[in-house]
Amino acid sequence: MEKQEWQGYVHKVLHCDYPVPPGLVADYNDWRCRSIVGRMLWFIKDVEGAMAVLHTVKDVEPDMNDVPEYGLSEAEHKVLCLRDTAEIIWQLTGTADAPLTYLAQAYKICREYHHVFRSVDRGKIWVRSLELFRSCGEEEKAAAKAQAMAEAEGKEEKVNPYAYHAYKFLAESAAAQEDYPKAIALLAKAYKFFPLSPAGVRDIAAARAEADPQKSYAMFIHCTTLQYLPWERGSTLTVEEVRERQYKRFLENEAKKAAKENTFDDLIDQLK
Repeated sequence: MEKQEWQGYVHKVLHCDYPVPPGLVADYNDWRCRSIVGRMLWFIKDVEGAMAVLHTVKDVEPDMNDVPEYGLSEAEHKVLCLRDTAEIIWQLTGTADAPLTYLAQAYKICREYHHVFRSVDRGKIWVRSLELFRSCGEEEKAAAKAQAMAEAEGKEEKVNPYAYHAYKFLAESAAAQEDYPKAIALLAKAYKFFPLSPAGVRDIAAARAEADPQKSYAMFIHCTTLQYLPWERGSTLTVEEVRERQYKRFLENEAKKAAKENTFDDLIDQLK
């Protein structure tokens, strides 16, 4: 890619409606900068520019031991590039072969990277392939893959994005056949693998308590649009934990104030 062409793309993402900080996109020699520029171009619907830039990171091998304190790891950058490349090709061609190849590569990285993903739901990367199969009329093949994933990942009830998305996909298929009781049962199972805050527990209980199956399903689907807690915690604190820490700090400060006041009173007593 020529320097003038690159600078034009950088200028575009620096001056769009959602400008990117200059430090994140300045260095063409840093493939992570090209990753951000390419994905941002796709976000602002410059498809040609996005493909041109993302093509330059197609063969980059991410450092699977890169675990930054802040920002995205190299693994995440590569997964997001592969995901967006798949979406661009799908939009342009309507054929799934190439997109499925890119998504398979992204899924492989998701499985092999053993550190926190801050940016993306790994299960959503995997299930996108099933959605493409479904869009191509291969519903049975997609359902079989979802069932296999549910059986493999759903043996232990704990937070698991692959199990969640597998059951959610099967629920959507049941709802498409207007089998809402089955869809509800599958979504209830899906939420055994979803990270729920107290608000999430309340919302899911309300959805399960709704007597009308179609309304209950709609309530469940609304819940799927909400990320109650991070999929992967890492160092991310929940709102409840932040409040607990603030309250603990308040108590500690009050105790220090009380100790100082007591010391001052003791000195006054000694001087009397």
